Amino acid sequence: MHHLTKFCLLAALALVRTDFPLDTDEPVNRSNVDETIYRVPEDLDPIHFDVEITPYFEATQTDEAFTFDGIATIRLRAVKDNLNALIIQENVRHIVAVSLTNTDGVPIRLNTRNPFERIRAYHFLKINLAEGVTLVNGQIYILTIEYIGNINETPLSRGVFRGNYIGDDGKLHWYAATHLQPTNARQAFPSFDEPGFKSTFNIIVNRPAHFTETYSNMPIRQTIPIGDRVKEIFHTTPRMSAYLVTFHISEEFTVIADNNDPVRSYRILARPNAKGQGEYALEVGPPLTKWLEEYLNIDYYSMQSFMKNDQIASPFWASGATENWGLVTYREFRLLYEQGETNALDKMYIGTITAHELAHKWFGNLITARWWDNVWINEGFASYFEYFAMDGVDPELELADQFNLMYMQSALSTDASASTRALRHTVNSPAQVTGHFSGISYSKGASFLLMMKHLVTEDTFKKALNYFLIDRSFEYASPENLYSAFVRAVREDNTLETTFDVEEFMKYWVDEPGFPLLDVAVNTETGVISLKQERFFISTSATQTNQIWPIPLTYTTGSNPNWNSLRPLHIMTAQNDEIRITPGNQWVIFNVQQKGIYRVNYNQENWERLANALSEDHTNIHHLNRAQIVDDVFALMRSEKLSFDLGFRVLDFLKKDTSYYVWYPAVTGFGWLRNRFLHMPDVLAEFNTILYTFLEAVIADLGYDVVDGEPLTRTLNRFFVLSFACNIGHDGCISNAIQKFNALRTSGTSVNPNLRRHVFCSGLLEGGYNEWRFLYERRKNSNNQGDEVAMLRSLGCTTNPQARQEYLSMILSDDVKAQDRVNALTFFYMGDRSNANVALQYLKENFEEIRQGVVLPAWFDNVISNLASYLNEEGLEDMESWLRANQNMIPNFNVGLNAINSARTSMQWGTDRAQEILKAARGSAVTVLPTFMLLVPTLAMLVLK
Repeated sequence: MHHLTKFCLLAALALVRTDFPLDTDEPVNRSNVDETIYRVPEDLDPIHFDVEITPYFEATQTDEAFTFDGIATIRLRAVKDNLNALIIQENVRHIVAVSLTNTDGVPIRLNTRNPFERIRAYHFLKINLAEGVTLVNGQIYILTIEYIGNINETPLSRGVFRGNYIGDDGKLHWYAATHLQPTNARQAFPSFDEPGFKSTFNIIVNRPAHFTETYSNMPIRQTIPIGDRVKEIFHTTPRMSAYLVTFHISEEFTVIADNNDPVRSYRILARPNAKGQGEYALEVGPPLTKWLEEYLNIDYYSMQSFMKNDQIASPFWASGATENWGLVTYREFRLLYEQGETNALDKMYIGTITAHELAHKWFGNLITARWWDNVWINEGFASYFEYFAMDGVDPELELADQFNLMYMQSALSTDASASTRALRHTVNSPAQVTGHFSGISYSKGASFLLMMKHLVTEDTFKKALNYFLIDRSFEYASPENLYSAFVRAVREDNTLETTFDVEEFMKYWVDEPGFPLLDVAVNTETGVISLKQERFFISTSATQTNQIWPIPLTYTTGSNPNWNSLRPLHIMTAQNDEIRITPGNQWVIFNVQQKGIYRVNYNQENWERLANALSEDHTNIHHLNRAQIVDDVFALMRSEKLSFDLGFRVLDFLKKDTSYYVWYPAVTGFGWLRNRFLHMPDVLAEFNTILYTFLEAVIADLGYDVVDGEPLTRTLNRFFVLSFACNIGHDGCISNAIQKFNALRTSGTSVNPNLRRHVFCSGLLEGGYNEWRFLYERRKNSNNQGDEVAMLRSLGCTTNPQARQEYLSMILSDDVKAQDRVNALTFFYMGDRSNANVALQYLKENFEEIRQGVVLPAWFDNVISNLASYLNEEGLEDMESWLRANQNMIPNFNVGLNAINSARTSMQWGTDRAQEILKAARGSAVTVLPTFMLLVPTLAMLVLK
């Protein structure tokens, strides 16, 4: 909680520029900004807002184009004594007028000389009362603010932004939309722009009369024609955080799919020429809503009168989707599916992202993290249900199992650095808040919940979530509220021993960064398994910590494998522990089906036994544990916890195993190693040849064509494996891809969308300018954003000089949306490594245009960092010279220097280990372990850390 006296000092600070458009006459000076002072004081309780918006898409005599007039009327309660000023948040273009009254309309006198001041560095609007006037604690007041706002050029600036599309009439059609999460409601209206403040909202929009109806959180209550405008008054929202307010004002957006259920309405909205692409989203949305209602035991449509459930596809959008109550907004290709054009991966994501956004209606909307330091309460739950709710609706997609690949293993990767952050992590400034919307909050948050489910049982898990939601409905929530709900549910169900402290268990996993590595030493003669835990770091130079996690252990053995016993058999709460099993010459696997957030390393003999078992018949080990072994082995080799020789002996089973679950992490692991050899052509060529032997069986099994009716995971496996195979020069893959591309170009034979990534890329790399131009024109004529983005990726696959220059020029044109420009540049580097040097010259010549084109400073940092990672040493030297010579004009030029150092470190890593890795990869045939070999049950047998 912040005190008003702390903020009275802010008026003396120099005015500074923020991340978003401000008055142009403000001086720029970031040096005076205190990064810890961004929270609005909790002196006032905002009960209700009336927000009226009048947008201008064309200039008038009094109004600029792409601005809007706004009136925010806020009903608020004073919750402290003797307040002589009010502080709220705003980042609008201009404040026109401010007034304050009591509920009877009697004015409260403001300071005549300085009625309000804009403290721009912190986005504060401070309303000063007249001398001697104070607010009465507990009384309600009406604050009215007239203002002018910007309709920003791109969604990357968040707030209210503009987008457009070409209609069937060939004309450009405009729309205005909002993206207010996490700290951008203040751009749309003066507000209490923090998630812990909740209010109800009445939205009013005065749209141009020739525009179609506006969409907002709630249905339209009343429509009033007024001259050349139409006033639309919407029903009152639920009590919610300001960032969930939304409106979409357009010329012709419309409903393209509708369940026609007036009680439980579910609609897909989009530009009219996307008609026919909303059916799959409509197919999954209502069942997902019903599944979540039943799982959480809270009805969605009863949360508020007139509740609706619209999903709208926006051609321009900064993220995948955003969970505004009643009107979720998606980037087009995350909602629209077109048969024959959308690939299976993007179709899967339509389902999972819909599930994610719908889950937010309970976790994020109904209850909300008090502050963004606990954003995982919103995003972790939504990410968990992203896979498990969709799995409940369509089990054939195998999403409960895919969760391990997409989130559990992602969490282990993201959380392995020394600089990683805990789930609960202090943030203050808008930049810090945005940075906390990271893989940790999503993937680790979701994985933590999966671990909790198996710890307490699913029935108790469901009960705890229901208690949490009921207790904090329409309020903010903290982790402590969640812990209390679990304590209550566990106690009632008696699912854990009474001595087990479930709150302390949860608290440690939430508050501690990183995760443990479990070292396992098996003595088959005595049956003693010696366990040791330490924090896992991917870097060998990281300093070890004293962290001790409570680890829920599951394990199974070769003599009696049980792959379905997922409840922990033991909680390890010390650095060292022991478990006893029946003595015998058998392997042991810990973390059954990888439901716990930890990696596992074994002593050499157990690794050897696993290698032998996998070689003899890999299907005897569960596919999720085979996936775990692959992912762990690559991470352990990188961190020098496991020798390359032993690691590749374990991985040798990949030459027989064709499962999607092992090849997804294998492609990532092999790709990481291969990228360290790009600067050594001879080593790269030999490593590629070795990889072909690993790929032989899986490519033979999958083939080069999609089979109708095959499982999704088989289609995805082919999608990723063939992309990798063609990328590393696999002759069969490239030959087939070129044949398919030429057939498309010469005779119009369609390429299955699940093959286009590698087919289009191979076709362009083999071809010249004409082939590139063919795909360029095909992309321009596409009406599906998913297919359009897929072709944008492939257009980077060229070494033709003319095509290269046209591609780079295209990135800065209207042909590529601002949201796609960083990726477009990365696609160019990925297309062929020599392209990075070409891109560097283009960057040097067009620095300012690129910086403005990607809009956000952090995104420009990504441009610099990504480029460095693809350059050869000559390019790195050139880039370094350019950065040092122009450091005064390049913001954060140190980001570039750090990226150059990182690139050189990666190359040196490969140089130092190339022969060792090649030797291990060449000789990866499994060594049979003699049956008479005994194990010594001492910690000395563990791989040293």
